[in-house]
Amino acid sequence: MELFLQKRFATHKRYSSEGSEALLIALNTMIAEASKPSEAGDNGIDSVVLGMPHRGRLATLVVLNDYPVRNLLHKVAGNNDLPKELTDRIDDIPTHIAVSNTKKFSTDTDSLKSENKRVTFTMVHNPSHLESQNSISMGKTRAKIDDTESKDTRQVLNIQAHGDAAFCGQGAAYEALTMCRLPKFDIGGSIHIITNN
Repeated sequence: MELFLQKRFATHKRYSSEGSEALLIALNTMIAEASKPSEAGDNGIDSVVLGMPHRGRLATLVVLNDYPVRNLLHKVAGNNDLPKELTDRIDDIPTHIAVSNTKKFSTDTDSLKSENKRVTFTMVHNPSHLESQNSISMGKTRAKIDDTESKDTRQVLNIQAHGDAAFCGQGAAYEALTMCRLPKFDIGGSIHIITNN
C-alpha cells in the first residue's frame, strides 16, 4: 500500500502509513487472546478501545479494523466525507480517522473455526496533539464499562500505542496514568505499547 501511495500521492504526507507493522501482529494477538473464554469461567472481553498516534494508523485501520481502502484513498485524495452542499471546508485528514467495527479476532488461520467471540474494536480519533488520545481512549473505555450491566472492567480492554519520544516527552501520558486509581476513572488497567519511531 505504501508503494501505491508513494506513486499516486507523491506530495501527500504519508508519515502514518509506514512503520510499526509489527504492531498489527501484536494487536491482533492481544485481542484474540483476550477474547477467548477461559477455563476459569471468564467469558473474555467484549470491547477494545485503542488510542494510537499517526505512525502505523492507516495500516491498523485497513488491516485490523477492516476500513475500506477505497474510503481511505478517497480521504487521501483530499475529498470530504460530507457533501459539498453541507460544508465548504475540508474535513479532517486521514490520519485522524476514528472507526469502530465488530469482528472475530483469531491467531488461527481460519478465524471462522475459532472459539473466540466477536469483539467491538474501536479506534478513537487522533487529534494531532501528542499523547492526548490516551485520556480520550481511557474515557471511552470507562463509558463502555459503565454501559455494561455488571460494570465489570474485565469486559473492556484499553490499549494505547505510543511513539518512544512522545511517551517520555509529553506530560499528558503521565497525567493520564495518575488517574488510574481515582473513583469513576478506573478502567482496570491499560496495555501500553511503546514503538521505536
